[in-house]
Amino acid sequence: MKKVFVNQVGFLCNAEKKAVLNFEAHDFYVVDENGKNAFEGDVKHFGTDEISGEDAFVADFSALTAKGKYKVVAGGIESATFEIGDNAYDKLMKDICKCFYFLRCGDALAREYAGEYHHEPCHMTKATVYGEDTEPVDVTGGWHDAGDYGRYSTAGAVAVAHLLYGVRFFKGLLDVHYDIPKESCDKGYLPEILAEVKVELDFLMKMQRENGSVWHKVTTFNHADFIMPEDDKNELFLFAVSSIATADIAAVFALASTIYKEYDAKYADKLMERSLLAYKWLSENPDELLFFNPEGSNTGQYDEAEDISNRFWAACSMYEATSDGKYYSEAMALKERLAAFDKKLQKKGYQGDVFTCLGWAEVAGLGNLSLILKREDNTLCLNARSSFLSEADRLVLVASGNGFGLCMDKKDFIWGSNMELLKYLMVLTVAYRLDSKKNYRNAIESGLDYLLGCNSMDVSYVTGNGEKAYKNPHLRPTAIDDIEQPWPGLVSGGPNVGLHDEKAQELRGKDLPPMKCYLDDIACYSLNEITIYWNSPLVFVLAGLLNK
Repeated sequence: MKKVFVNQVGFLCNAEKKAVLNFEAHDFYVVDENGKNAFEGDVKHFGTDEISGEDAFVADFSALTAKGKYKVVAGGIESATFEIGDNAYDKLMKDICKCFYFLRCGDALAREYAGEYHHEPCHMTKATVYGEDTEPVDVTGGWHDAGDYGRYSTAGAVAVAHLLYGVRFFKGLLDVHYDIPKESCDKGYLPEILAEVKVELDFLMKMQRENGSVWHKVTTFNHADFIMPEDDKNELFLFAVSSIATADIAAVFALASTIYKEYDAKYADKLMERSLLAYKWLSENPDELLFFNPEGSNTGQYDEAEDISNRFWAACSMYEATSDGKYYSEAMALKERLAAFDKKLQKKGYQGDVFTCLGWAEVAGLGNLSLILKREDNTLCLNARSSFLSEADRLVLVASGNGFGLCMDKKDFIWGSNMELLKYLMVLTVAYRLDSKKNYRNAIESGLDYLLGCNSMDVSYVTGNGEKAYKNPHLRPTAIDDIEQPWPGLVSGGPNVGLHDEKAQELRGKDLPPMKCYLDDIACYSLNEITIYWNSPLVFVLAGLLNK
């Protein structure tokens, strides 16, 4: 079927703008909402690329800067409608930020703030410490992690980190206003993004034991059925302490203290005390303590191969927050260990740089974000900047190899491929702040175009944003709340060549290119689930794009 693929949300006035056609055409037109021609140009043939399987033709209309609503028309085929304007992404930014409110666990979502998506309090009982004969623990609060109702220390810490590094790099994120309950502080009220993040930070404090170590997760023993959160009455369990969770919490509490001290000194001090306590436990327990589910449990495992990157992040974050040289020395030692681990990854075909990894499984890139913020010219800080710039150059080269200008290889279309993309866009966003090369900016914009509809599925991967936005996330509340549309702003996991779930496996045998390994179906947890750490990097990237 002939299609004109375009970013269905829109473009900033001075952005690069393009549509991609999967059919031959010599010229194209951009028409306004009255059907009047606003721009015309020639179509350029890119050729067939591996990730989409399309014989791609590109229509570039970057010269069109007038504000308005438009469609691209070529060969009698129309694109979805999109907007050009300085405020084109305002709704998108508010929606992706407010998703964290909708994912709150514990207190009810009030109709005043949640509208038709309101629900009663959930998961308010104390949790049993699995395998220990101790008193149950109050771990209420925080955010539901994904399509399930679990809450996970490492995943939560990384999502918080994306948001807080976004605040540190791009102060404009503090000025994003959306409708959530106000949180008081010494200076009146916290900015909305910090009020929401505090919900998760308060929960993560409850996940820390008196000795500084951190429980890996709190969930029921098995995933809940598709029921509303308040109907999930199964027993909650706190599962074993891990060094990866403890290191991540040490890192993110130190980071948070650098921000909240401007609003609430007592709260910032409490965060730093908890960070120091976690770091002390790490120092006294140098051997890795990884995590695996007990037999029979099927909630998210969030297992990692090592804890070196987590400890590196913790040391870097502590150094940035305190300037204490001991953390610098420890980060240097961990860097050498991590470099050896990176060499093993390279031998297995990994083409990136472990020091720019920004996901939950490898977090050394988060440590380097702290070093970049430190703005010193010592070895660690120089290496951090160099790593991000080198990786950005690699991503720009990758983007030149396909018709969509997308900085992804075939191997990147894994479970949560949109997270892979957004991590890359975070790298490019930081690189652009370090060195404002136009090709970095272009790659960011092309990645955002892909996410919002300029892809061979012709779908926006953010609910409620785009004429053809996906509508069926693998998410328990939106699946069974009898409301037709899911709440807006949810980022889908996206195409996955693994096709891991039963519904997705219906696509097997069709020899689909990576970009087409997708179904908008509630049952497709390996393609269409949501998570807090798929939304958080988009907040970071959009904050960078809108940075004045």
